[in-house]
Amino acid sequence: ADDLLGTLANQAAKEGILSLIVTGDRDIFQLIKPNIKVVYPGGRGKFNQRIIYDEAAVEKRYGVPPNKLVDMKAMVGDSSDNIPGVKGIGEKGAAKLLQQFASLDEIYANLDKLSKGIRAKLENDRDNAYLSRKLGRIITNVPGIELKLEEGRTNDFNLVDVANLFVELDFNTIFQRIPGASADKTPQDIATLQPAAAKAPTPPDGDYIAITTPDALNTLISQLKQSDRLSVDVETDSTDEVQTNLVGIAITPAAKKGYYIPVGHGAATPVGGQASLFDTSMQESNAHQLDIASVQKALAPVLADSGVTKYMHNAKFDMAVLQRYNMPVEPPIFDTMIAAWLVNNAPEARYGLKALALNELNIKMTPIKSLIGSGKSQITMAQVSIEAATPYAAADVDMTLRLAGKMEKRLKLDKGKNWRIFQEIELPLVYVLKDMELTGITVDVTVLRKISVTLSKRLAELETEIHRRAGQPFNINSTQQLSDILFKKLGLPTAGLKKTKSGHYSTAAGALENVAGKHPSIDLILEHRTLKKLQNTYVDALPKLINPKTGRIHTSYNQIGISTGRLSSANPNLQNIPIRAPQGREIRRAFTAPAGWMLVAADYSQVELRILAHIADDPGLKQAFANDEDIHAATAAAVLGVPLAEVTKDQRRIAKAVNFGLAYGQGAFGLSKSTGMNQKKAQAFINTYFEKYPGVKTYIEQTKRQAAEQGYTETLLGRRRDFSRLAQLSGPQRARAEREAINMPIQGTAADIMKIAMNTLHATLQEERFQAKMLLQVHDEVVLEAPPEELPRLVSLVRQVMTEAYRLSVPLKVDVEVGKNWLDMEKY
Repeated sequence: ADDLLGTLANQAAKEGILSLIVTGDRDIFQLIKPNIKVVYPGGRGKFNQRIIYDEAAVEKRYGVPPNKLVDMKAMVGDSSDNIPGVKGIGEKGAAKLLQQFASLDEIYANLDKLSKGIRAKLENDRDNAYLSRKLGRIITNVPGIELKLEEGRTNDFNLVDVANLFVELDFNTIFQRIPGASADKTPQDIATLQPAAAKAPTPPDGDYIAITTPDALNTLISQLKQSDRLSVDVETDSTDEVQTNLVGIAITPAAKKGYYIPVGHGAATPVGGQASLFDTSMQESNAHQLDIASVQKALAPVLADSGVTKYMHNAKFDMAVLQRYNMPVEPPIFDTMIAAWLVNNAPEARYGLKALALNELNIKMTPIKSLIGSGKSQITMAQVSIEAATPYAAADVDMTLRLAGKMEKRLKLDKGKNWRIFQEIELPLVYVLKDMELTGITVDVTVLRKISVTLSKRLAELETEIHRRAGQPFNINSTQQLSDILFKKLGLPTAGLKKTKSGHYSTAAGALENVAGKHPSIDLILEHRTLKKLQNTYVDALPKLINPKTGRIHTSYNQIGISTGRLSSANPNLQNIPIRAPQGREIRRAFTAPAGWMLVAADYSQVELRILAHIADDPGLKQAFANDEDIHAATAAAVLGVPLAEVTKDQRRIAKAVNFGLAYGQGAFGLSKSTGMNQKKAQAFINTYFEKYPGVKTYIEQTKRQAAEQGYTETLLGRRRDFSRLAQLSGPQRARAEREAINMPIQGTAADIMKIAMNTLHATLQEERFQAKMLLQVHDEVVLEAPPEELPRLVSLVRQVMTEAYRLSVPLKVDVEVGKNWLDMEKY
């Protein structure tokens, strides 16, 4: 593939055509020249943080121009590609040699001018050097390859020819991305496809009508009552579902139609700006809209009808807003956003309605910015004219309904595993999360103020001491100034450290941890950074997130954010509160129960390790859990061959790192970093672990093989994560993907179990008329609030529901605590 890229890019360059090669493979850098550049991903492979490499950027990064990179690789080698190189010569040494001599040949022609040590290394590995250069060089003149740009157009191809080729090559995942018919067909259906040329996207083509009179509303309601399905969407003046004002409701019972009911057009305050005056035409336009009371009276029975399926995109938001306006949406529902995520959770997938309409329907919808603008001049939807809002809003419900049919067919493929997860887990969870978000949690601002004062005092002490040890004052928060102090003034080692775009050595946490122990300031700097982030992100930010109407914080849960199925949250991000640090734990003290009530926190005990024991079917692990032993102490005893009662804290700590590390696919290198032991000892510990728990090793190897061969791994309930690109990866990227593949069945099953428990608990609390409510879900923990008189019955219910959510071959265990705040809790 590299040779083909090189050949085509070279041909384009000769014709004066600029080529941008998008890749995460740095071997391609050798192709860079005028008219050939490389678009390289930023941190963790993110192309939204991409770096564009040209000749100057390569020379700045490596110290040599692109045409010398092959000679550099000849000496440095590449273990991930089995390129040996010259033992003992690294990147810096190779760059220095190539700055002195023009090429590898010249270096070998001038060995007598080199130091004895370098000369000996080069002489000993001469054959390897030239072999490595041959292996590392990209061929740029592959015979029979000719650049034909016209044949590469993507808007004029035969769908059947492409689909047949994908089937022939077993490109099953890519097959599903073919525009049009591919969305709801499998490779086995290919014979039914009719030849068709891909066309340019078209705008929405539905019949879209504004409902602005009582008669029109009555006619619409009559149509809705005759249908067993409808698509609904709300337009609001902000994305805060708890405070936003309803501007209009779009609804339709059929595709290619859409109706928009304006109720709140006419507000005149832009986001973050001053009040603006409407022109006369807009005032006249927006005067013709229905009052909210009549709309509520007409729509509420339709939205509550259990015989009608309500289709929405991001249903949680729509349902929360409608509930606040006394129009609750009752089951059954269908969320096309969640459906799209379940059928395709590949990293590059996009789940916005407009992206899906373009990719699945070849329809280019109007972007919201076209209506409300952006930046300082942005207005709200309430300030948009009804004429402009109607086609925009009505298209949303039209496209949602069109997408739903395609998504349903894809969800029901493969024996309907995704369909069951969608119907039985994800859709009921929409109601749970909606209610949790609307309820919110009480926060004590005085506690946060005290924590902020304490943090400010400690930060000032750290700053003074860091400056003293550095010998001068500087801005600790400036990465450039910090880099200069550490690596220029103090002369800390830079081996293995990356440079930033500005040419400074990285001061990221990982980089600083690599030089920890080399200077007494490093630990202080890391502490300063942790406390500063804690203060800025949580302690000082949380009071600003308190809703003035409810006096509570309403975190927002993202149901589709993580490919394993776990929930994430924002505003605030509760998952990232660093509870291992004492100051981080203190933040939990600020989350409180209402006066006279109590918080109840129920936490699954070591759920991922219990799932590992079940999936791996390992007798040793299963027995330890069956005996209710401390699993980490039991692991230490088994691996180290000591009695359980004699296991030390340090031995347990190492065993804990191994238990969780292996569940996340960690190897000896990762274990050595997390425990402090050297890599050889870490590998020996892992080897002994696998001897004692052979089922775990078998599970790891089988899962890696499944991910490579089948292109996915899945949870016990059948939730899949896409790994179709695993076979194309190599080196660190492949190793990371394999770790994620190993962890997916474990973490994903834990997420499924938690969701099942939340659904059951939410339903039971309503059925049995508890006053108690669910407030938060963080990691393996769920937090509720309840009056004291309900505690005995509630705790018993929570424990029963969570332990019985899913039957494993080892018992699920739940620890329940009760307290007036989230920190000071006691076991119940």
